[in-house]
Amino acid sequence: MDKEQVLQSFGLTEAEVRLYVTLLTSGEATASELAKRTDTNRTFTYDRLKKLLGSGLASYVVKDSKKYFKAAEPGQLLAMLEEKQEQVRAVLPDLEKLRAPPHAGPDVKVFSSKNGVRAALNLVLKEGQSVYVHGTMARFREIMGSFYEIWDARRVKGKIPLKILSNEEVRMELAEMDVLPEEERSSITTFTFGNKVIIVLWADVPVAIHIESGEIAKDTVSFFNAIWNREIRIYSGVDGILEAFFELVEKKSSVFLGIGYSRALAEVYGKRRSDEWHKVRLKNSILSRVISYDDKKSKDYFQARMRQWENFEVRFLGKDICGPACMTLSDHMIATFIYTEKSFKVIVNRNRETIAAYRKHFELLWEKAEKR
Repeated sequence: MDKEQVLQSFGLTEAEVRLYVTLLTSGEATASELAKRTDTNRTFTYDRLKKLLGSGLASYVVKDSKKYFKAAEPGQLLAMLEEKQEQVRAVLPDLEKLRAPPHAGPDVKVFSSKNGVRAALNLVLKEGQSVYVHGTMARFREIMGSFYEIWDARRVKGKIPLKILSNEEVRMELAEMDVLPEEERSSITTFTFGNKVIIVLWADVPVAIHIESGEIAKDTVSFFNAIWNREIRIYSGVDGILEAFFELVEKKSSVFLGIGYSRALAEVYGKRRSDEWHKVRLKNSILSRVISYDDKKSKDYFQARMRQWENFEVRFLGKDICGPACMTLSDHMIATFIYTEKSFKVIVNRNRETIAAYRKHFELLWEKAEKR
């Protein structure tokens, strides 16, 4: 910074700075002489001199009835600065009282490209806290390739639990899952942990938005829990049906009861998944009683399954009595499966009064059903 800029920082104009420097080099001079040396008219020069006199940067003496002006010592600038500092110190306490309380806004960072997303998601592992995941995990795996497996292995090793809300079937170690309706499919994934939220927009060039804010993280978790804890949920597609079936037996329950089963429904989830389901059921010591349609295909299928699996009993009723949907319940939930040629829907209800009412209804039908 040159001397002219420094002098202007004291509140002097460019013309006043030029006049002060001219005074320094002239020693003493009249207003007329200074006007000539600065190439300005006498009136303009005199007005600028008044400003310098007022700020203490110039003084004058009278000789032979003429005013001779001279510049103050340059050291006067330091004295002026010290005076201003003292003035500021004097009013600082009053200024501090006027200051509004600080409001720390969220710290937001944007990571672009796969390397950027890796850096953002590694922060999840670094924190080591429970993570709430809302959105697609399939796109995570598709876009990030082997990093997905590496990231998940490190997560499990670090004993970091997940809670996942997604419309995809996701089975991961140390993770709880709730399937969302197909209509809520998204190419975005939100990871919330501690006081941080990471929103990943999955594309060929993915982008991660990292937000550090306790308030925003708290609101995000509250929204997540509102969905997670709702009494009634609607799942779509085969993944939704499978998720509901396994959810019925993954928690301890005294019984598993079902009305409206058929060979057609069994074909939706397949024998392999059915066998997996029975293994989970038996692991949790759950007795299963099912009422199936009484058509020949359904009877042949379930009679074979009863011979294969223990604590599994099936009775048969006409389709008109069973109803148009499959209703299944355990101690903690009811799942109503609506399956047609065009779509699959599952309505999950956790209301205890409703569970008790349907259980009573099941027992009435069970007494009427045909044993085979």
